[in-house]
Parts: sequence; C-alpha cells; structure tokens
Amino acid sequence: MIVDTGAYVLSMIMVLIGCIFRDFIIPLFVWKKHFTGKSYSYRFWFCIITQAIIQINIVLLLGILGILNNVTYIGSNIIIYLLILWNYSDKLLFVRFNSGVRGYWTAYKEERLSRHIGKVLSGSIKKGFRSMCHWPIWRQLARNWLEYLLLFGLVIYNIWFLTHNVMLYHSYQFSDIPVHQSWIYELEQGNLYSDGIYPFGMHIMIYFVRVIFGLNLREIMLYAGAYQFVVLLIGVYLLAKLIVKGRYTPIAVILILSLLLNQGRYAAALPQESGMYAVVGLAYFMISYLHRNRKRNIIESDSKIRRFFRINSYINRRYIKTDLILMMLCVALVISYHYYTAIVAVFVVIAIGLAYIPRIFRKQYFVPLMFCGIMGALIALIPTGALLIKGVPFQESIEWATTVMSGEEWKGSEADYQDELARAQGHDVIDDNDAAKDNNTDTDSRKIDYSSMTLKEIIDHYYESIKSFATVVMYGLQPTKLMFLCMAIGLISALIMLMFKKTRIVGQDYLSLIYMMIILLTLGASQELGIPELIASSRASTFAQPFVGLVYIIPVDILLRFVGARKSPYKQSIIGALSLAICGVWGVFIIGFGWYHDFFDVYQPYYNETEYVLRNIRKSYDKYSYTIVSLTDEYYDVIDYGRHTELSKFVNMISGKEESFNFTTEYVFFFIEKTTLQDYSYGRVDVSLEYAAKDFIYMGDIQDYYFQRAVIQSKAYYWAKAFAKHYPRNFKVYFENDIYLVYLMEQNTYYPYNLQIDYLDDYKEIINIEGFIEG
Repeated sequence: MIVDTGAYVLSMIMVLIGCIFRDFIIPLFVWKKHFTGKSYSYRFWFCIITQAIIQINIVLLLGILGILNNVTYIGSNIIIYLLILWNYSDKLLFVRFNSGVRGYWTAYKEERLSRHIGKVLSGSIKKGFRSMCHWPIWRQLARNWLEYLLLFGLVIYNIWFLTHNVMLYHSYQFSDIPVHQSWIYELEQGNLYSDGIYPFGMHIMIYFVRVIFGLNLREIMLYAGAYQFVVLLIGVYLLAKLIVKGRYTPIAVILILSLLLNQGRYAAALPQESGMYAVVGLAYFMISYLHRNRKRNIIESDSKIRRFFRINSYINRRYIKTDLILMMLCVALVISYHYYTAIVAVFVVIAIGLAYIPRIFRKQYFVPLMFCGIMGALIALIPTGALLIKGVPFQESIEWATTVMSGEEWKGSEADYQDELARAQGHDVIDDNDAAKDNNTDTDSRKIDYSSMTLKEIIDHYYESIKSFATVVMYGLQPTKLMFLCMAIGLISALIMLMFKKTRIVGQDYLSLIYMMIILLTLGASQELGIPELIASSRASTFAQPFVGLVYIIPVDILLRFVGARKSPYKQSIIGALSLAICGVWGVFIIGFGWYHDFFDVYQPYYNETEYVLRNIRKSYDKYSYTIVSLTDEYYDVIDYGRHTELSKFVNMISGKEESFNFTTEYVFFFIEKTTLQDYSYGRVDVSLEYAAKDFIYMGDIQDYYFQRAVIQSKAYYWAKAFAKHYPRNFKVYFENDIYLVYLMEQNTYYPYNLQIDYLDDYKEIINIEGFIEG
C-alpha cells in the first residue's frame, strides 16, 4: 500500500488554509471597522454566518439569472466586498489614489522612483507591524493563555483524529460523496441544481475554495469534513460559555465531545453535518436573546385590544439588533444546508421555547424571535420558489422528504437497486409491505396500541426505547446510564432553580438542554415507539452528539455554582482550579473506562494506489491524450486532464452485453483491483474465476460497484490477462502491487483493437470442473 503522507498532509493544510481564508480572513478584513469593540465570540459567529449567506446567495442569484460561471462568481465577490469596504471607509479612496499616483509620477520625473517605492513599502510594513502589535487579541491571549492553549490542542487533536484513516487510505468515508462531488463539479460548469433542487449550502462553500484556490476537488472533499467539525466544535464551546460556569468548564464540554464522538459522518464532507454549526448558532443566539431582561415597549394609555395588536413596537433596532439578525441568518442556513438540519432546528427552537415558558410568550421576546424566524425562512426559500417557477424540479431525496412529512407513500422515479438487480437476474421480488405483514416485523408491528397500556407501562416502554437507541447507536450502555443520570440531576435542579429569580435563567438553560436531548432521543427511537420516523435513527445520533458534552457537565456546573454562591475572596480562583481539574478528570475517566472512540471507517481504502498512479499519469502524459478506465471514484480526478470510461460499462461491453466500442485516445489505462472490498454479497475477496464466471447485470448506477464489485473486478482482471497474451507489446503492466493492478494500452486510434475477446476461453475446463455457472 502506498502512503504518501507528506503529500497528503500538504494537501490537507492547503484545504484548511482555503477554508480559513474563506470563513475568517476575508470577513475580518472587510468588516474590520464593524468589529471594533465587539467580542471574539461575536466575531466568530459573524464571520462564518455572513460568509455562508453571501456565498450561497451569490451562487443562487447567478444561477437563477442563468449567468453562473467562475468569472461572474469571482467578479460578484469582488464587487460585494469592495462595496462593504467602501461603506465602512471615509470615502477618500480616490483622493488617496490620486495623491499616490502624483507621488509616483513626481518621483519618476525626479529620477528617484525606486527609492520612493522602497520608502513607501518600508513605511507600509512598519505601519502594519505597529498596528499588529496593538491588536487587542494579544492581551486577550495573555490573560487566557491556558484556556486558548487547551482549545487549540483539542482543535489539533480533532483534525488528526478525523483525518487519520483518510491519510492512511486517502479515500472517501461514505459512498454518496461522489454524488455531491458531481454536483459541485456541475457548479463549475455553470449548472446549478443539475440533478434537481437540493440544499446546496455545503456544495457552494466548497465551490468557493475550488474556484479561488484551484485545489483538487477530491482533496477538498476528503478534508473539508474535519474543518467543518472544528467549526462546530468551537460553536459548541461558545454555547457552553454562555450556559455553564467556570473558565475551563467549556473546555471540558468539548473534550467530552471530542473523546466520545463516534458518528463517522462528521469526518466526511456531507451537507447535513456541514450545517450543524448553524443549528448550534441558532441555539446560541436564541438563548442569548432570552437571557436579556427586556422591558416592555408599550404605550400605557392604549387599550388592551390596541396593545395586543401593537407588535410593530418590537420590530425595530431596539429589539432586533445584529445578534438577532445573525439568528435570522442561522435559520436561513439550516434550510440551505439540509432538510434534516431544518427539522432538527425546529425541535431545538421548540425545546428552548418550552424551557423559557412563560418568558418566551411575552411580546418583547416572542415577536422579534418569530419575525426573525419567518424572515430567515424566506431568505432560504425565495430562491427555491424562483427556481421552481423556472421549471427546475426537486431532487429525488427532497421529494421523498415532502412525502414522508405529508404521510404519503414514496414512489421514486428509480426503483430500489437491489429489487431491480433481482428482477434482472430473474428472481422474485417480495414487496416490503407484504413481507412486513407476513412476518410482523416492519411498520405494522411498530404500531403500538397505547390506549391498552397503563401510564407506567407507557413510561417504561418509552424509557426502554430511548435507552436502547442511545445504547446501540450512540455510546453504549454505561455512558447512556450516566447521561440519563446527569439529565435526572439536571431536571431536579432546574425545577428547584425555577423557584428563585436569581437562578431561574440557569434552570431554564438546563431544561433547554434536557428537552433537546429528550426530543432527539425520541426521534432516534421513533420506530420502537411507533411514531412517524422524521429522521433515521443513525442521523438522530448525529444531531444529539454535539449537545452530549453539555448534558454530562450539568452536575459539575451545579457544583461550581454552589461554590460560587459562597462568599469568599478566593471563589473565582477556586472555581477556575476546579473547572481545570474537571477537564483532566473527564479525560482520564473516559479513557480509563474504555469509552474512548475508535477511528472511523472509510468507504474504499485502496485510493492510495489510484491517487499515486493518476498523479504520475498527469505529470507524464499530455492533456486529453489518455483515457482512464476505472470506477466512478476517479472520474473527477481525471475529467480536467483526460478521458474517463466506467469500468462497469467496459465490462458490460467485453462480456458481449452491448455493442463494441473503442477508445479515442492513444493511451488507455485500466485500473483493476486484485482484492475487492465491501462487495455486498461476498465482502472482502480476491478476484477469481468464480466471480469472473458469474453474470454481470449492468445497471448504469454507481451501486454496481457495491453490489457487483467482485464480479466486475474479476472479469476485468481475466480480460486483461487474456488481452496481454494477444498484444504483449502494446498492452503492459504500468503499475502493480499486492492489491492493485494498472495496465497501459498504446494504440493507433485509426486502427483500434477489437476489445471483445473470449477472455475466459482458456479457463472453460476449470470452470466446468469447479462447477462455476455463468449466467
């Protein structure tokens, strides 16, 4: 196995730099006047939220107008950022430009131009250095150096952990990533929603890095997941600082999340996980708004009826300030990233609202929050409406979501792959609904008659269902029991705190976290509970895990607040020391009890060979002088440099299932696995005559490589061996190791080879003796 660690690390660093430049460097520069006097938490949220909104809406607008391409996209960005800079400037740009030109012209006439340029440059460098030395962040770092050092350490740890197996195997973590990759590539070609309307937040943000930095698209897809999780991690840290007490307690929260995380989707560039920071941001700004004491802005002389309808008093700058506008934009983002994030965001809002009853229903809270929620939804949905009017249909998964929520039966345009394959092979296909009725194992068995159960039985069933979900899908039995214990302690404490004005806000924050977790656990256990499954159980755990650290830390936070309530000149130091000790205790506790997570699996671990070979081919051969015959996974690594043909289509042709075709390039490379992985039926197997003799049903679907991988690779392998015997001079091994094989065919394109040969002819006796059956 080839592991070019240096190249992979450099590639990851370039992707991370591109993402940081996109999300932080640009906004910190163009909005620097706006950030004066603002907290660093505010700057973080402002940067990532506004950048995402700007980029997403630029692409959508250009796509709606039909003028989307790299030039218009870059030009639109330049114009928008120049307008922002101009808005915050003193409007003397042209005066300074004119003065500068005159200075250079005078220096040129006096033959001192080079000296003048040197003086201007040295002056600019000195001024910039003096300005950097006076940045407030240095004082902030000096005062909180240990906290930021721990935070930085956790960031580095998560980047290492999430990219560990990607570095070893250089492969995608999930099989649907090539689909998202194809949509991003289509954006580069100016095709918005090439496969139908779908939340494109993640795709557009990756498109920015691809266009501005010109990085390899697959490299961005490999490492963007780690960056997205780090952004989420910092968001959870800031939410924790808003809720819990103690300087280092928020560090303990994200330490728990970092060490327990077992949802591999966070390591991948997937839309739902990319948008989770917006869900956390929505919770952050909503709780922050509800923390503030807002006096009622009413006219006392009004009648009660007029006072009830006077809601415009709460839709103004006094109530809707920048932080609430950022909450509005978070609402837009959760919709723009994925419909699952939108569903979960609704439940997060409900959980916080329930915890803050009756405050949430006071007009000075309810009206601004409701207004921002509606406006945020409109920001996200208006472009979708415009595209629907233009005749662009929904992508299939969106149509599925709408039918699920409406309670209708989903009938996609494409039938299930396994059913189609079985029909093509001449096997009977049993309808899932009929099977469920016969076996009493599916939807009908999940319909639970709660009317025949006692209250205790209902409570017991509910508890066992959510415990089962948390145990199986999340962390295991012991961590689940501890989580439930922390929730129980938090619930009892919160109810007590609600009785006292000084602690009421803290109690409401605890209730918010507990309600969130209960709702998410309920969604995950929906099948066992017999309620509509709005979110698949594995996805529900994805949404629950970012909040788990906050739940585990509730008893600790109660202890720290008890210490803080005592009158002592040293209480802040004691709280700080205790919160720091808690970080170490939790780390030792998690590792000592064996709760520490494993590395995440990858989808196709033999990417190192293809990456290595493709890199050498790109360096050694002219553009478009070669064709790569391989899996879909290599398509977007090749498309800008050469031609690509699906290995499955090629195997279908050489098997005589379709008309013979030839390649139009002088050089043709055949990428073949000697050991296949993750074949649905056979698992991990070596290529062999057994699989080569089986019939291959070409479906023209990427799932061909999952359900029929062993057959495809075996047929290709034995075809290549036979073809090499026929044409040994022009068909040679280009690369080979224990698990991978690449052949190079050199041909005269005017007299191409006949590729349809009887490649199993030499093995017919062996096949008959062994009893392999073809077809």
